[in-house]
Amino acid sequence: MTTPPIQGDENPHDPNPSNSSQTLAAFSGQVQRRLGLEQPSEAEVLVRSTLNELGKTISSGLAQELTVSLPPELSAELRAQRPKDDAARPVGKDAFVDAVSGHVASVDADEVERQVEQVLRLLREWLPSDQVDRTLEQLPGELVALMR
Repeated sequence: MTTPPIQGDENPHDPNPSNSSQTLAAFSGQVQRRLGLEQPSEAEVLVRSTLNELGKTISSGLAQELTVSLPPELSAELRAQRPKDDAARPVGKDAFVDAVSGHVASVDADEVERQVEQVLRLLREWLPSDQVDRTLEQLPGELVALMR
């Protein structure tokens, strides 16, 4: 199930920078609105957990590249997940979602998958297209489908 973007979501590529805050609060706030989560802290935990797992999946070089486009709070976490010069590590969708589910409020696997999907899709919107392409190249097909 795909949740459409909510009108008013800020886009970091918007030419008006006053509408495009590159902060964790802005990113998590968009996730919170898209998923209808009650608390900002729920969205932040979901975002951090999803990006931590992504950081374990992609190469250290790509993780370093992505940090330029992410909120600073997430950049350090993403880089810390991979040793330097480490290659991408393929992981299946179920294992990825299961790892995230250990940190979020929901215990329903389908719900957590939907939540992860929204975080990955928002990430795709925030990243420049060349970084999106390199990220998709390193992910297994099941995770690529969640990010598209």
